[in-house]
Amino acid sequence: MGSIATPAIAEAKEAEARELTTAVSFGAPPIVVTDPHGWRWDLLDRIEELREDATCTRQQMENSRDHIRNYYGLDLKAGLHITYDGRPGAIAGFCGQYVVIQLDGDKDTLVVHTGSLEYPPGVRVGPGPDERFAHLVEVGN
Repeated sequence: MGSIATPAIAEAKEAEARELTTAVSFGAPPIVVTDPHGWRWDLLDRIEELREDATCTRQQMENSRDHIRNYYGLDLKAGLHITYDGRPGAIAGFCGQYVVIQLDGDKDTLVVHTGSLEYPPGVRVGPGPDERFAHLVEVGN
């Protein structure tokens, strides 16, 4: 199983990059800096790294969504309301061919297979190129 990719993870990385950009803009080195001349480059490198990580996280989500759409014929997105084991919740993100869900009232997320969820009508985009597993996915009427 790959790493979890959610919009919240990507946004947290972008927010940290914005915060560091503000620090660099004001020109004051952080208190913990031992090299008064190299701190700015270190922060600029970290900002670039965070932005690249956020971009990679978003791309990972898109790749997972594309795989699920092509393989299972489901058009899923973060925020889509689902039911898991009789409990309502929403899709929080993706992890390869798996879906990261947040059940209503729960603090933690779960990583589950697409076949263990119930979906609202309209998420099926038709049979995918590989129909072998279409029977694993139930869509409500």
